[in-house]
Amino acid sequence: MEMNQTATLAFSQVSKQFEQQTALDDLSLQLYPGMVVGLLGQNGAGKSTLMRCALGIIEPNVGEVSVLGSSVKELSSELKTQIGYVPQQPFGYEGFTVVKALDLHRSFYPDWDRALETEWLQRFDLDPKQQVQRLSVGQRQSLALIMAMSYRPKLLILDEPVASLDPIARRKFMADLFDLALESGSCVLFSSHITSDLERVASHLALLKQGKLVLFKEIDALREQVKLLTLAEEAQLPEELQVLNSQGNKVLVDNFKQDFTGLIRAESLNLEQLFMELHS
Repeated sequence: MEMNQTATLAFSQVSKQFEQQTALDDLSLQLYPGMVVGLLGQNGAGKSTLMRCALGIIEPNVGEVSVLGSSVKELSSELKTQIGYVPQQPFGYEGFTVVKALDLHRSFYPDWDRALETEWLQRFDLDPKQQVQRLSVGQRQSLALIMAMSYRPKLLILDEPVASLDPIARRKFMADLFDLALESGSCVLFSSHITSDLERVASHLALLKQGKLVLFKEIDALREQVKLLTLAEEAQLPEELQVLNSQGNKVLVDNFKQDFTGLIRAESLNLEQLFMELHS
């Protein structure tokens, strides 16, 4: 499928430095319609830099970033209306009611879906007459999500989108995110520290460590191919295995397919365990 499609978002050998610190290191990544990609990494791993490069907010020192087939540096106004973004900190609109804020925001997007707006207002139990400045942090985040999703963007970028929501609202949102992406043909890139959310809805995982893309895999393939191996002293790792981390006789690998001489045990990991083993 992907071979015949234009990538919704593409990074080609992108590097970005801030003074003496490398935020992204020779990163290549292609995202396609229908993908819901969870972005995972420690604070400072490069997640926010990657998102800001995707939005054209900052330029890489090396490499190219394209959105919907066009360089992010040369996006037309029409293409910009196909990108949705929810930052970690909710936006302004103080002095507006919820309905007036939506009226203003809607005026910029000709493909706005009023039915979707109404449905999500009800889902998050937002009062259209409420003043934006009187909303809780979680309610403001909910409103930001509605504003980003109601015009069904082709690329939706969410930076910790549900961190401020209560567990019930968070579960409802994450449950619908995947279906909305498939229905709209959208591509979703979202960062989260909540590994259970990533496992629940992401179709793919992109894992960053110190600015490098360590893993980019379908969630199902990750479960099958990423293993924590316990090895005997005489063990020789097959060439196809990619070593992600090692500590003593424990080795975290990708591309695991079958047993080999000297392998004592191969353990499957959930995302939280994988994250901990990668950074141990």
